[in-house]
Amino acid sequence: MLIKIQAIIYSFTIGLLCLTPACGGNGNRPADSTVESNDSLPAPVKKLVQAVSDNDSDTFAGLVSYPLQRPYPLHDIDNADQMRGYYRQLVDDSLRRAITNSNLSSWQENGWRGWSLEDGRYVWVDESLYDVPYVSHMERILIDSLTREEINSLPEQIRQGWKPVLCLRNDADGRIYRIDKRENMSVASAKPFRIAVYDDATHLHEVPHLLLEGDRDTEGTAETETYHFADADGNELLLFTDAPDTGTPMLYLPKDSAVSLHRAYWHDLIHK
Repeated sequence: MLIKIQAIIYSFTIGLLCLTPACGGNGNRPADSTVESNDSLPAPVKKLVQAVSDNDSDTFAGLVSYPLQRPYPLHDIDNADQMRGYYRQLVDDSLRRAITNSNLSSWQENGWRGWSLEDGRYVWVDESLYDVPYVSHMERILIDSLTREEINSLPEQIRQGWKPVLCLRNDADGRIYRIDKRENMSVASAKPFRIAVYDDATHLHEVPHLLLEGDRDTEGTAETETYHFADADGNELLLFTDAPDTGTPMLYLPKDSAVSLHRAYWHDLIHK
């Protein structure tokens, strides 16, 4: 049902956009082209501005480094074909204006991280477009819908006061790990995050066999997210969402054993 709703929303959005001349990818370009002609900015930035100014989803898709992560519980965009279909959901009027109206001072160079627009508020570019922190209006609607679905799928006793952050899977043994964030931190002793561990995908509507609370830190210039979970019984888990040595989520268990995980989507798993 949710997939049908998303499809209807997306089709309706595309239909509205196609009433404008820009739908064909030949929208009017702004008169100020200082970014495209400025020798101080790298070619990938100029190509990005040009593609968005022209509303050219094909060229835009070719400038992206995949997978392009979107905020959970949205799916990441895995390839150029997906990006072409997703383009107008991502590049709404606000993002398009920010990019097409940008000038030299709007872009900042950040060493090995490349260039960002408005101090990383909108996009990050090195040899390609590799990160879009901006979340469009349509994406926010979908996030709210998917968040409600996820939380309502949980047993009532662990549902109240949490929202989903991440879902991971161990392909080797089928275990599912979901991370939630506490919505209200009014209790000083409360931990802001929790991790729920399920032995497999067949028991996701039940209470998880392990439920630990913990904290999150960011490390290094790459701002790698690290979660540390523990309970009074001595259970402890350390999770890197993007481990420096593998580039994938890594879960460190007691006795220094490590498990490689893959990103998953709770709403996909519960509908299988």
